[in-house]
Order: sequence, then C-alpha cells, then structure tokens
Amino acid sequence: MQAILSRLRNRQEGEIAALILKNIRHGIAALSVEQRRRRAADRAFDRRWGTETSRGVSVHDLDIDRSRIEQCNRYDPSSAAMLRDPIAALGIDPAIHHFIDYGAGKGRAMMLAIEMGFARVSGIELSTRLCDIANANIAHFATRRPDMPPVRMIAADAAAFMPDGCDIVAYFYNPFDATVMSMVRNRLEGALCRLTGRVVVIYANPEHGAVFADAPGWRQGPSTPGVATFVAEAERFRWRALTARAPF
Repeated sequence: MQAILSRLRNRQEGEIAALILKNIRHGIAALSVEQRRRRAADRAFDRRWGTETSRGVSVHDLDIDRSRIEQCNRYDPSSAAMLRDPIAALGIDPAIHHFIDYGAGKGRAMMLAIEMGFARVSGIELSTRLCDIANANIAHFATRRPDMPPVRMIAADAAAFMPDGCDIVAYFYNPFDATVMSMVRNRLEGALCRLTGRVVVIYANPEHGAVFADAPGWRQGPSTPGVATFVAEAERFRWRALTARAPF
C-alpha cells in the first residue's frame, strides 16, 4: 500500500483517473480467453528453459530514474507469434541478420531470436534490474543451447546505443514513448549511412508507429495481428548524407 501511495503522490487528479482507467482496462483484458491462452504459453516457455520471463513488471518497479519513467512502459513478455509471424511475412533469413531487441526486458524475445537462428542477438535495456534477470535467463538458456550465436545484453539508454550489422532486425514491444523512439530511429538511420545495408523494424503494439510511417526513407511492410513492420534501405540514407555534404 505504501508503494502505491508513493506513486500517486504529487500527481494531478486527471493523472490518477487515467491510471485507474488504464489498470481497469488491463484487468479486463487479462480475463479474455486469448490472454489466458497466452499466459499458459508464457509459463510453458519458462518451464521448458528454466527461465523466468512471464511475470509483468510495472514501470515504477524498474529502478529507472524518475525523470525517465514517463518515457518508458511496463515490462510484459513477447509472445512467439510477435516475432515468428512478421518474420515469415517479410521472408527474412535470420542467419544473415543482427537481431536487436530494444527494451529487452527479461530476455524473452532474445531467446526466441536465438531459437530462430539469428546470426547475432543483442538486447538493450535501461533497467539494471531487468538486465540482471535477462542475463540469468540467458545463462540458463545457454546450458541447453551449445550452438548459441554471439549474444550480448547491454544496460544502456536505447537512444544512445549505436546499432551495427550488415542487416538489422530491430524489435520493439512498445517499450517507450515517441520521443525516445524518434531518437532510436535516428540511430538506425545513422547505421544505414555507414555499413548497414537494410533495417527491418518489427513493432509490436505499435502505439507510435507514425515515427517510422511518416519518416522519409521508410516504407511500411506487411502487418500481422498487433504488429507493424517498417523497412529502410541504405541507398536512401547514404544518398541523403552525400547530398548534405556536397558543396554548393
């Protein structure tokens, strides 16, 4: 109770009402048949690998600086379909892609990516608490996957992270607000101006999909239930960079 009261302290009445409504909606959604099926699949994943990825975590329990809380969302685990369905729809060959999970949480999507055969797998997570859990989960996972590719979990601000790789699949499960998402998009575009040939964004629960949909050089790919995809090729961004440097 004390923890709840501390979160509500100094909030306006409108903010409190919005939080109450959000929690009511979350509770109603949790009662649906689909949500019960998904929770059962989450628990089965953890039983299989000896991990703990299923329990959601409130953004207020993520040891994130108070100044950043409004920019971040709670942790909830990704389902296998959030990755497998769009990857199949896009015709991606995981063996030639660097998979980067932005807001990697407890490492569930990273482990799914390893199962799918990605060449490299990285996770970026601001919460050190979740990073510790993810590292423990991946260590358990590794004991049963001796063929694992290079994997790294990075405790960092996603907006400051410099992505790399010949081809990148960037995965988001609605981890942060439009401001941070725009900064991450700029970093991905920077990679396209250097050595990266293509970036594919897989965006589950795409609350801020306009950050990519409205940006020059990006095109929308196939959608699957609850997931949007966006693609950018290096040629568009390298040409823009050369034009910006050209003398007049």
